[in-house]
Amino acid sequence: MAGSAVAALTAGVTVVGTAVRAGAQDCLTGSVASRYAQVGGEQGPLGSVTACEKRTAGGTGSFATFRAGAIYQSPGTGAWDVSGSFLGLWRSKGSETGFLGYPRSGEVWTNGGVVQQDYQGGDLYWSYRTAGSGPHSVSGAFRRLYADQGGVYGRLGLPLTQEISGVNRGVHQNHEHGVTYWTAATGAHSVTGSFLGLYRDNGWERGRLGYPLTQELAIRDGGVHQNYQGGVMYWTAGTGAHVLTGAVLGAYASVGYENGPLGYPTSGEYPVAGGTRTDFQHGRIGWTREEGTFVVLPPPA
Repeated sequence: MAGSAVAALTAGVTVVGTAVRAGAQDCLTGSVASRYAQVGGEQGPLGSVTACEKRTAGGTGSFATFRAGAIYQSPGTGAWDVSGSFLGLWRSKGSETGFLGYPRSGEVWTNGGVVQQDYQGGDLYWSYRTAGSGPHSVSGAFRRLYADQGGVYGRLGLPLTQEISGVNRGVHQNHEHGVTYWTAATGAHSVTGSFLGLYRDNGWERGRLGYPLTQELAIRDGGVHQNYQGGVMYWTAGTGAHVLTGAVLGAYASVGYENGPLGYPTSGEYPVAGGTRTDFQHGRIGWTREEGTFVVLPPPA
């Protein structure tokens, strides 16, 4: 009788010394079993089963673990493997109960050696060219902005950090070629190119400009500007990038911004004897204690 019970309990399992190890056919079911077979089973990158399939913490799906990763499934996402540094990042963010939710794809290698994996709440990225920073996720409003900006092959490039808390409950995320910013009041926007260096020089979001309010906006003669809580940045190929804030920006607005007689700024505000000055293509805006802020235009031709 005892022998029959032992035989029943060990049927379909492999006995190695005194350890009993279940095979995939004994403890994987449905889509988890199918995905495991699809990626090569025990001979594939996941290796052998280390824990049989069981329900996830939230109870909506199931998962099994393997020597080199795991497979998670839910009714809405299907079954997908998670491994390597992506598995470590995902678990550090709460696995399927965190903001990323369940995986919705396997790892996908794209041109340029970039690896991407899609999750319900965001995307994970890693590349040899940013290997030192590890994998990172892009989620929420940043996910939509990142896609609009061309993703890993767009203006921002790969993410270099997770989201980082800033002032006024804002967050930012660093990328290869720019930074994305978000607050509840301003939404999500990116700062890149010449504006990125200028923003840094003005103290980032903690400086006088505050957070960006828009993306770069095309204006006349190939110029662009970007609006911030505390001012505006302007750029053209001929004039470079410059910041206008406060009374200078107010005076510039009063004469029609870049469409007015001053044209584009050619400098930021700088000190002169008795006050400050900002230069433009066709004039200047000055300030003195006695006169306040004033606009100087060239004499008519």
